[in-house]
Amino acid sequence: NKMEPQYLGNMDLLTLRKVGFLASRKVNPTSVIPTINWANKVSYDPNATIISGFQSSLEREVLDIALSGTCGIIYVLNRSLYRQIPPNLRPAFDSNRILFISLTSEKTTRPSAANATIRNHYVADIADELTFASVHELSSLYQLTLIDKPTLQL
Repeated sequence: NKMEPQYLGNMDLLTLRKVGFLASRKVNPTSVIPTINWANKVSYDPNATIISGFQSSLEREVLDIALSGTCGIIYVLNRSLYRQIPPNLRPAFDSNRILFISLTSEKTTRPSAANATIRNHYVADIADELTFASVHELSSLYQLTLIDKPTLQL
């Protein structure tokens, strides 16, 4: 049963170049510095939007960098839309730099592995290009690295 996406924030961000970012929960130390360097570059591109679930530690790191930059941010939640915008995301929301997307019902308040899989596929589907960090063959994200799109592995 596929949910219609629900949106909160600046829908115009969907028209920018969408750079998907997905990182494994287990961080490979060798991918940390390249990921930070990549995020610093993309976050100051006014024509780019970083789209991610921002759930793993490396994804959260990229979110923090993006929040300090000027790029758009599309935050695909693994739960229902926020009733109240978290304080760290409020400035980006107030300045129209962020769009929240939820693919779950309004009753979903806790993240789940099943919803994470749905979310990651959605990110990969709507992104114009994909960047992966710390993804190895055994990762649940690995199959997404095989999608026929411009892809960068960090």
